[in-house]
Amino acid sequence: MSQGLYHHSLRAERLPLRINMATIAIVGAGMGGLSALNKLKQQHHQVHVFDKSRGSGGRLASKKVADVSWDMGAQFMRAHTQEFAQQLQHWQQQGWIERWSFDPWVIDAQGARPSADGVERYVGVSRMTALSRQLLQAADEFHASTRIVACQWQASGWWLQDEQQQSHGPYDALVLNLPPQQAQPLLDASPELQARCDVAMQPCWTLLLAFEQPLATPFDAAFVKQGPLGWIARNNSKPQRQPGETWVLQAQHGWSGQHLEHSKQHVTEALLQAFWSALQLAPQTPTEHWLHRWLYAISPQPLQRGALSDLPKRLTVCGDWCDRGAVEGAWLSGQQAANDLLTVLE
Repeated sequence: MSQGLYHHSLRAERLPLRINMATIAIVGAGMGGLSALNKLKQQHHQVHVFDKSRGSGGRLASKKVADVSWDMGAQFMRAHTQEFAQQLQHWQQQGWIERWSFDPWVIDAQGARPSADGVERYVGVSRMTALSRQLLQAADEFHASTRIVACQWQASGWWLQDEQQQSHGPYDALVLNLPPQQAQPLLDASPELQARCDVAMQPCWTLLLAFEQPLATPFDAAFVKQGPLGWIARNNSKPQRQPGETWVLQAQHGWSGQHLEHSKQHVTEALLQAFWSALQLAPQTPTEHWLHRWLYAISPQPLQRGALSDLPKRLTVCGDWCDRGAVEGAWLSGQQAANDLLTVLE
């Protein structure tokens, strides 16, 4: 076993035997990959998941510094489709997510004001990554801290090579759940899919702050329509979070792109200044802070195609950029990727 491999042997032994059981690799343990994983496991296939990070979730990410933690990626989940609304309801019944009850504000040139939009928003408990960990339980094997650098299609199936020159395979089918810029180098075996991954992605600078005392502001989250910021939220207002005043600041995507290569000090100072201006409060010194750059945060023009598939090679590519963006788009894309593969595996 490679370093970082977790093997769920007991789970695999409980599955009924099938003559046509396939072994499938999923590269990328974000929501799209986890969605595909669970759909494929419903049909009792063997699924191995690979991720370059130590854990799962992708942009369902949380960060811990000392005794403080924040959701530093996706801030919540909401449904536009009946299919995802039913999935959220199921996860809520499982106790994996809870509704985040708040009325978002809007901050723009006219000032700050409530904007009750009636949207039901949900979060993983006790952090966003908790949901991904639950979904990952379906995997037969999870190869953490394993960066896949090449995928080869041979007569025996798919072979994966990691950056330590270790080979993994063969696999009967392959799912790539990656940003398009990271998927393209792995698609030499399918030039058509490689070309279709020419999709722009926008970055996002995210600043995490902790304070000794609660900040005197009437709202827990706001959409910011001017300046560097796009979103600010009191992280500890979410259900089942740790006590203590914590805030998440996410920059506008355009601003993030313009300041992509600026120093962390410059970005931090600019976001802090915008934060205090938005709250109309005198600056305070945070007890902890963390700055993170999401290089591939969101696509301004997602493909709205569900997933990209090369069925003769039993290959699919999924991600929010393939569908409609956000957590919902990633989940829908993973479902479509799995459904596509099932048509040739059954």
